[in-house]
Amino acid sequence: MFGTRFITQKYLRRYPDSRRSQSWHGMIVHIRTENGVWRPDGHGYTNNFAEAWRLPFEEAVRQINHCGPEKKGAFILAGGQPDLI
Repeated sequence: MFGTRFITQKYLRRYPDSRRSQSWHGMIVHIRTENGVWRPDGHGYTNNFAEAWRLPFEEAVRQINHCGPEKKGAFILAGGQPDLI
């Protein structure tokens, strides 16, 4: 998966110093894993972005740092639905 409105945890782990990875610093994002987009404070999942948790990119990365690749973690820019969820 590749798009301009999201970046995957897998990509960040593989290319942490890439220009693309670095460009996400300071952005406000939603967290998505295999079950959906996270609700505030990680209390459940939703597919409604109006109900989704919005947080700084750096905090979002910390929140799912423990997740393995099977969770398919991704960060989606807040402020509109992405082309591909």
